[in-house]
Amino acid sequence: MDDRSRILLSACLGALAGGVAGYLFLTEDGRRVRERLEPGMDDLLRELRSLRAAGDKARMAVNEGLEALEDLRRGASSGMAQGLAGRPPQMY
Repeated sequence: MDDRSRILLSACLGALAGGVAGYLFLTEDGRRVRERLEPGMDDLLRELRSLRAAGDKARMAVNEGLEALEDLRRGASSGMAQGLAGRPPQMY
């Protein structure tokens, strides 16, 4: 898409957004539409907050799991080093 097309598309989308905003906030019918939409928007925002909280909890669980795996890896590698330290070298 060239610059001229992007500018035209942006102008059209801006005009559309302005028209919708004008309708919703400057007309009586728009006020009624907003009154009907507000409860649904409140529910949507509540669900999005809940989803974000669940995502944060999942991220914390993943980080804790990765830390536990790293601790196990460090423990296993240091245990191997300690276990091999007292043995004589093997001949192959």
